[in-house]
Amino acid sequence: MESTSPAAPSVLLPLLRRVPLLMLVCAVPGVVTALHTWIYAQAREPGYPLSRALLVQVPQWQYWAFATPFILALGQRFRLERGVWPRSLAVLLAALVAVMVPYVSIIYFAARATGETWLLESTWARMLPLMMAKYSVLSLLIYGGILAIGYAVDYHRRFREGELAQAHLETRLVHAQLDALRAQLHPHFLFNTLNAISVLVRKQDTAGSIRMLTGVSELLRMALHTTGRQQVLFHEDVDFLERYLDIEQTRFQDRLQVVRAIDPATLGALVPSLILQPLVENAIKHGIATRSGPGRVELRAAREGARLVLEVLDDGPGLAPGWDRQDGRIGVANVRDRLRQLYGDSHVFTLENRDGGGVRARLELPFQSAVPEALGA
Repeated sequence: MESTSPAAPSVLLPLLRRVPLLMLVCAVPGVVTALHTWIYAQAREPGYPLSRALLVQVPQWQYWAFATPFILALGQRFRLERGVWPRSLAVLLAALVAVMVPYVSIIYFAARATGETWLLESTWARMLPLMMAKYSVLSLLIYGGILAIGYAVDYHRRFREGELAQAHLETRLVHAQLDALRAQLHPHFLFNTLNAISVLVRKQDTAGSIRMLTGVSELLRMALHTTGRQQVLFHEDVDFLERYLDIEQTRFQDRLQVVRAIDPATLGALVPSLILQPLVENAIKHGIATRSGPGRVELRAAREGARLVLEVLDDGPGLAPGWDRQDGRIGVANVRDRLRQLYGDSHVFTLENRDGGGVRARLELPFQSAVPEALGA
């Protein structure tokens, strides 16, 4: 986990814009402590003016209004999170010392300006370490309170963003499932499937027609079974693809050749549910269906270190200029958005023409095993 946030400088400016509001907030404890000082001073020095108490107390509290944006920005850059908190804590404590120097200096000079006799005979250099020690507890409470409020607000914001991302991801999953169902229930798909079944019936191929009907039923059942699950085991996604490919191979008969190069070690990995179906559908629709001769679709899956690499290739005509504005881009956009939501920057998804013709869709995902690695070792 990163210990620092590169966005920290960008958050300082918005915080600085809130200094006027912070000054109003800090004026409250300044006035309260000034009143307390004034009332307490009446017992030992009748006639102690309120203005003198305000001059002593208000500036030191106003100082925190100006220091707060820098403390919050520092807290966001050095988070007290697991794995990095020792270094972050060291930085924040060092910053506390730096913040205290101007703080106690303001107290010193404000007190001298009001004629506090106990300071008039002492120099700033002499009083600095003594005042640092005297105000260390109060400074730590204020400094820690500012950091705590900042962390609470930041965690709440991140929690809300996580909720929104999760909601967005679930919406994308539902769309993917609906797209998968729509693909299977697409009029052309059903027409072609029923036409293939009728051909089998005319040929008195009862077993083949039953296999087709069973395949469609099984495909729909498996699509519904994944409802609500963001990730499934890769072998489940492969099983779904096999049902889909069985039907497509019956439709295209000898025109569709499917080559599989799937490393068994990948079958236990977690992948986004129905992540490959749109890519295979596009490969068949744009790579095979548009040509009169036979074509080939290749499925590849391998583990490369901590990465799971999945590929769908075809030997069709390739991507035409402006392909992303044609039919099929929705499925690709759906895949891209879901990967971004699930893995952020830790994934790679490319769709490009192959040197020898055809299209290659390639996914690189973090290898996430459903079984702890230690158990599988």
